[in-house]
Amino acid sequence: MLGALAVAVVAVMVAVWTLTSFDGKVLDVRQAEAGVAQILSDPIYGYGANDVTAVECNGGENPKVEAGKGFNCLVSLNGVERQVAVVFRDDAGTYEVDGPR
Repeated sequence: MLGALAVAVVAVMVAVWTLTSFDGKVLDVRQAEAGVAQILSDPIYGYGANDVTAVECNGGENPKVEAGKGFNCLVSLNGVERQVAVVFRDDAGTYEVDGPR
């Protein structure tokens, strides 16, 4: 029982570690990719793209959260490769997604 508890604690520590690094707070890039895909495809609050098949942000690296800074995502929209800029609005990790270019 104690061994299982130790494994659970280690798993939580690893999950927290991915959100905070020696350089400060970072964003989980996989969560960002899912968020970008949702914003691109949402017909009401997003851009209404009807075929978002691939999203890769920041070269797969977790970006450092810093207001005014950002990263780029490579996306496939309706079979065409496009770039999307993502910018942090604050130091808490809130970001905005620019339209595909």
